Amino acid sequence: MKSEINEKISELAGIFAADGSMQENHICFWGNPTADRKYYDSILTNIFSSEFKIKIRPHEKPSNSVYGFYVCNKSIISFFHHELGFPYGKKTYSLRIPFVIQKSKNKKVHAAFIRGFCAGDGCLNFDKRYANDRKILKIIHTYPRIQIKSVCKEFILQLSQMIRNLNIRHFIARQKKNIRNEADSYMIQVSGKSRLENWKEVIEFSNPNHLTRYLIYKKFGFVPPKTTYQERIDILEGNLNPWNFYKEVAQEGFEPPTYSLEGSGEKIL
Repeated sequence: MKSEINEKISELAGIFAADGSMQENHICFWGNPTADRKYYDSILTNIFSSEFKIKIRPHEKPSNSVYGFYVCNKSIISFFHHELGFPYGKKTYSLRIPFVIQKSKNKKVHAAFIRGFCAGDGCLNFDKRYANDRKILKIIHTYPRIQIKSVCKEFILQLSQMIRNLNIRHFIARQKKNIRNEADSYMIQVSGKSRLENWKEVIEFSNPNHLTRYLIYKKFGFVPPKTTYQERIDILEGNLNPWNFYKEVAQEGFEPPTYSLEGSGEKIL
């Protein structure tokens, strides 16, 4: 295994913190079968193959509506448990950033862990601007928000400190649960256009589910909500007009910009 933590291992630790679980005889990663499939197929499996020299075959698990894989390699299990410090069994309330990553002086290692966790438990959304005087901004979704949630307060505080060390401004919010026997959650939020660009430059998006939203935003200045991954690919490839998701634009008498159904020219994962 690795005597030092590199960026790829750190991203694996991040996605494990978000989507992974481990017992003494296996380690597994499970994500959303639609939103995370491309990330598992093209990113996560490649990292595993390059770092641990084993071939991963992700698959659906219909009984739980998830997509991912098991690994029964004892050396890999030992590495995640003994070197990274992840516990066997549930880690929901005991989750911590591995100490070996926290103490690393390499900021790219820190960014990789955040990138991995965001790939599993983060989201990039775009909101309307109701307070803006321009009517069109009350209709289309132009204001970016990156959000990361966990019920483990200590983990969120550790993650916040790491993000702060990368000079990305953000805030933490506590979200109280109204359902009995459920714990409150804690959310890190990075808001605004300049901070989104700062995140993209320093941390990046490795999950195509998030990256496609960012690419649409960069091309059009807005991102329709509740689109599927395939719909976003179609928008980026010029096969779908993003204004089609806003029927109220025509009803309000707005004239959306002319949209040419030509390829975007962007590299799409």
